[in-house]
Amino acid sequence: MLGIVVTVIILLMLLFWIIGAYNRMVDLRNEVENQYQNLETQIGVKDQKIALVEETDLAQLGLESSVYDKIIDARKKFASAKSSGNRADMMAANGLLDSVIPQVLAFAEDNPELTSHNVLVAGLEEGVQAIAKMANEVEEYNQAAKNYNTVTEMFPTLLVARMFGFKRAELFDLYSKEQVDQMFDRRASLGSFVESKKSAADIKTEELKDEIAAIEAETELMKAKAELAALKEKMAEDE
Repeated sequence: MLGIVVTVIILLMLLFWIIGAYNRMVDLRNEVENQYQNLETQIGVKDQKIALVEETDLAQLGLESSVYDKIIDARKKFASAKSSGNRADMMAANGLLDSVIPQVLAFAEDNPELTSHNVLVAGLEEGVQAIAKMANEVEEYNQAAKNYNTVTEMFPTLLVARMFGFKRAELFDLYSKEQVDQMFDRRASLGSFVESKKSAADIKTEELKDEIAAIEAETELMKAKAELAALKEKMAEDE
C-alpha cells in the first residue's frame, strides 16, 4: 500500500513538473512570437517605402536595372514569407531591403531631378529610420529566441519540448555598430538633402506660416498692451 502511495506521489510530482515546464516554454515561445511581430512590422514598413521606388520610374534618371531587380526580388520574398511564415525567407527579404534602400538613397542624393518626388525621398528617409530601429528590434528578438532555445534544448526540459513539438526558434543576423552608425549618417544626409531640395511651393508655404505666426504674435502683444492699459486705468480710478 505504501508503495502505491509513493508511486502516486512521484507520478503527481512528475505531472506537475511537466505542466510547469510546458507552461514556461509556452510563455517563452509567445515572447518570441511577440518580438517577431515587431520585426515583421518594421520589415513591412521598409517594404512599403521601397514600393514607392517601384512605382516611380527612376530608370529614366539612370537608376540601374539591377537595383530594380533587387527591389522586385525583395518584395516577392517578403510577401511569400509573410504568407507562409517562413522566417528564413523573411530574413533574406530583410537583408535585400536593407541593401536596396541605401542604394536608392545614394541615387536620390546624386540626382537633384528628384525634387519633384518629395514623397519618394521622404519615404526613403522613413525606410532608413526603420533600418536603424531594426537594430534594437533584432537584438530583443534574438534574446527572446535564445532564452526559449536554451530551455527547449536543455535536459530534462528537452524531453517535454520533444513530447509537445516545441521547435527551435531561428535567429536574425545582428547589425554591427558600424552598420547602425552608417544608417544614421545616411538618415542625416537625407534630411539635409530634403531640406535643400524643397520646391517653390514648399518654400512659399513655409513663408506664409512664418507670416501667420508673426501676425499672431503681434496680435497677442497688442492684446496684452490693451489689458495692461485697462488695468492701469482701473488702478488710477481706485486711487
